[in-house]
Formats: sequence, structure tokens, C-alpha cells
Amino acid sequence: MEPPKIPTPDEAAAEILRRREAATSLHAFMGQAWPWIEAGREFVDGWHLDALAVHLEAVIRGDIKNLLINIPFRLSKSSLVSVMFPAWAWIDNPSLQFLYASYAQNIAVRDSRRCRALIQSRWYQARWGNRFVIVGDQDTKIRFENSKNGYRIASSVDGQNTGEGGDILVYDDPNNVKDQSEVMLESTIEWHKNVMSSRLNDFRTGRRIVIQQRVHERDLSGYLLESAPGDWVHLCLPMENEIDRHCITVKLPSTKGAAWEDPRRNEGELLCPARVGPAELAKIKRDLGSEYAIAGQLQQKPAPSEGGIIKKAWFKIWKEAEPPGCLFTLMSVDTAMTANKKSAYNVATTWGVFNDKEGNPNVILLAMWRERCEYPELRERMQQLAKDYLDDGPHPRKAKKPKKPDLILIEAKTSGLSLIQDLRRAGVYAMPINPDKRGDKISRIRLVTPIIEAGRIWLPGKAPRYETWRDWCQPFMSEALAFPNAATRDTVDTMSQALDHLQTFGYSWHPDDPAPIEVLRDPEVVGEQRFY
Repeated sequence: MEPPKIPTPDEAAAEILRRREAATSLHAFMGQAWPWIEAGREFVDGWHLDALAVHLEAVIRGDIKNLLINIPFRLSKSSLVSVMFPAWAWIDNPSLQFLYASYAQNIAVRDSRRCRALIQSRWYQARWGNRFVIVGDQDTKIRFENSKNGYRIASSVDGQNTGEGGDILVYDDPNNVKDQSEVMLESTIEWHKNVMSSRLNDFRTGRRIVIQQRVHERDLSGYLLESAPGDWVHLCLPMENEIDRHCITVKLPSTKGAAWEDPRRNEGELLCPARVGPAELAKIKRDLGSEYAIAGQLQQKPAPSEGGIIKKAWFKIWKEAEPPGCLFTLMSVDTAMTANKKSAYNVATTWGVFNDKEGNPNVILLAMWRERCEYPELRERMQQLAKDYLDDGPHPRKAKKPKKPDLILIEAKTSGLSLIQDLRRAGVYAMPINPDKRGDKISRIRLVTPIIEAGRIWLPGKAPRYETWRDWCQPFMSEALAFPNAATRDTVDTMSQALDHLQTFGYSWHPDDPAPIEVLRDPEVVGEQRFY
């Protein structure tokens, strides 16, 4: 047996520098530790790993209290965040207590075992084994503890081991990309609010990290960004660079007083071409198939930029200050149960039918009211809108020529039924409608997408150039393009309800279809319409 090789003075000095670098830089630690957890797999470095590392280091220092990371799959995020990170943090802070959670217990346990194996490896023990030891009677797959009172616990969204707390809570993929049901999305949010929110050991110094791919507007990332956007540092790294979503976070030591920002400057520039180049990305997109999966899991947004089921390009922009003279106006209403922050909106959209120069029927969105409110306010506001669909403010609009809709459609469910009755008592006729007879929400949208795709649906343009829609159309378009992955679907419901009625009763039709034998509209109902 050959005696161990004695390093030269230069080799010994180089090793000391490597140890010091690994102890002070998480990124350097990852490069050196990689063979001990990923034997046989090449370490493919990239600036994105350094970006993750310097933000995680800021969490350890306490410079960042809440860190939200959105990054594509298969880019070593779990190896860094769930395996390397606690092992590195314990070099100088072995008393830190980590509570990890994933959507599934087996995923959490896998990374816990890998982290423990790294700490017990010959490489780690030779360098920092004198700083702490793993306690024998607290060494299991889901929990291991060290002699300095630090521990790492593995948990899951379904609640195992959440009676424990931690100095740092880490959510690694809290949402399952294969289950985007409303029940599962809401249960994850409730788990965060009701279980994990109370698990910090010290609310003054405790820190939280959420890292995941986007799967839906109502995934945990979407909830955090909507409910407490100022509380979270958001590191968003799409696979292909989008200049209009350029990520800028906070000042870090590595940025020398400037805020960290995505170093990419060209549209479409890849996140890690050494790992996922153009050919690999094309294959990944083919395998994902769905535009929503590509947008969410690769681009970190829950819907494609140009829309999914409903495309942005299908809507036309009305490039004049005033709308066309309309033959018929219809208000479509969708009501909500309550007014809390996660409830649906009460929405009323008003649509006008007009003929283009060739005499073909087109439809334009004339007004929209969208608000979370309790029933008494809903009732009062709908009475105002029934008299003037532009009267959407808290105080009645005084107009010489009120814009009264010719027909009001209200979904005949829960608060909608009460609203129909109250409006009729006030002398306003509202037509009850049961959209479920036309299928579920997605089926109803598919019934009307042909007429939208045909370019017969218009949105009012914004002055002075009219190249884009008006500001009040933005919530409508955001929901439409994200459908069915939008956080809410109420506005889209009113559109499908309105367009289906207009097609069914002959007010509008697809250009490939013959015109109805008898047009069921009153040609005398023509009047000046105005946008607000």
C-alpha cells in the first residue's frame, strides 16, 4: 500500500485558499462539494448559480428576510438551495435551525438525505468536522441535529413535522406542477398562512425562502406577490430573457453598492446555454407541449405573453376617441359571494354591437366595472349601472344622456339571484342566465373563441396614438390572456356569457357562417355611445 502523498508547500497553500473560499462563498462551496453529492455528473456552472448563491448569502446575513426565487427546472436549484445551503451555513453558524418543506414528503426526504450525506462525507469532515458533529439519536431521514443545537427538518405541504419551527424556513417547490386544481392551489396557500406562518423561531430575525417554477397565477408565488409584494425580494430568472421583465433585486456586496440585476441584455438570451442550449430548449418545449407549461415552467409567468386559449392578437383596437354607433348594448354581470382578498370579483362588462363598413356585425367593449364588495354595495352599484353603464364610481354620475344598456344578463346563482330580484323591485329588468348549461368555464370560452379569432371583438384605444388599449382594459386583458390559469376568471366569464348570448340571438356571428334569417334586434335602438 502506497503511503499518502505529501502535498508540496504550494499545493498546501492552494488548498488552504480553496477551503477559505468555500467557507466564505456559497458558489465556490457548491463547485467544490459537487462531486460528493453528484458523483459521475459533471458540474455545469453558470452565472445563475452565483445569483442564487449571493442572494442566499444575504439571507444568512439577515440582509434579506424574505426571498422569492422563480427559476426553471433542471438547473441545480434544489442541489444548491436544499442540499448545499444548510451544509455551508453550518460552517460558521452551526446553531441555525432549518425547516424545509416541499409539495411531497419524498422530495423533501430525498434532499435531506443528500444534505446529511454531504456533511458526513470525507471532504466536509476533513475541513470542518471539528466544528460540530451530527447527534446520533437525532439522525434520521427527515430530521438530523448537530451538537450545536442546529437541525434540518424535512416536511411537506400535507403537514408532517410542522409542529417544529426554524430560524430559516425554506419552501422548495411548494406547488406540484402536475396538480393545478383550484383545491390544491388554495390548500397550499392555506398551509402557508395557517401552518408555516407561525413556524419562525423568532419573528424579528427569522427568514423565509420560497423557490419554485411558476405554475399558475394562484400558485404560492402569485399569492405572495399579490398579497405582500413589498415584503419579498423577488429573484425571477426566465429561461429566455425578456427585456420588459428585466429582474433587479437589492444591493449586495458583490454588486459594490448597486442593486443586483440580470446580466442579460439581449431579448431571448438563454439563462444557461452551457446546460440548456437552443437544441435542448427546443426539445424541452416539444416535450412540455402546452403553451402554459412553457410560459410557467420556463419563463416564470403563468400564461404565455400572447395568450393561451385566448390570443392577444385576436382583439382589435378601436383607434378613435369615440366608439362607433351601436345597434345594441348588453351588460353581462358575474357576482361574487364575499368581499375578502382571495374571493372572486363582482364584474359588469358592457358590450356594444355595431356594423363595420361592409355591414358585418362587430362587438366592442364599452365599459367595465370590477370590484370586491359586499352585497349591499353591489346592489347599489348595479342600480346605478343599470341606468348608466358609465356610472361606475362611488358617487352617481350626472349625465345629460345616460348610457342605459338595452339588456342586462346576470348569472342566476347565489348572490346573482338576489340581485335579479332586487333590481326587478327597483324597476330594472335583468335576464337570469345559467351558463352551466353551456358547459364549464373552459368549454364556454371555446364556444366564443372563433368569433374573437375572426377579429370581430374590439377594445377602445388609448389616446393620443391609440396603439394600445385603454388603462381600464388592462385587468380584462390580463385575465383573458392568462385564462384558465388566471387568479380569477370573473371578467372572462362575463365576456363568454355576453358573446354567447349575442351569437345565439343573432346579433353577431362568425364570418364563415351564414347570417341569421331573422336578426333578432331592434334597428331603431341606435344612439350615441361614449367611453368613460
